[in-house]
Amino acid sequence: MRRKLMTYSLNKLHVRGGPKAKGFQQILGITIESLDYLEEQIHRAIHIHPIVHVQDNWPFGVSCVVTSPLRGVGGYTARIVTLRTVWLLPHCDAPPRLTTAYLKP
Repeated sequence: MRRKLMTYSLNKLHVRGGPKAKGFQQILGITIESLDYLEEQIHRAIHIHPIVHVQDNWPFGVSCVVTSPLRGVGGYTARIVTLRTVWLLPHCDAPPRLTTAYLKP
């Protein structure tokens, strides 16, 4: 999960992840320097919040979506928005793998 957040969701230079990273920063003040915070919040969320959507992602497995509230950092702590994480379950014996994390409007 940490690598995906670093190289994709919080990487402003990534072609597809860049807009997500800019959203995290502009809306919640979360940047790559906040990686530990974001990772911790995602870990907590997946143990508290249910899966809200499941979709077959053949031939890769099943995709599952978890949404949870996420509070900003620094001067943004009064802001709380919905975080959407998508997880790939390749097969029933494999651990889930984070495929994306972004703020849901």
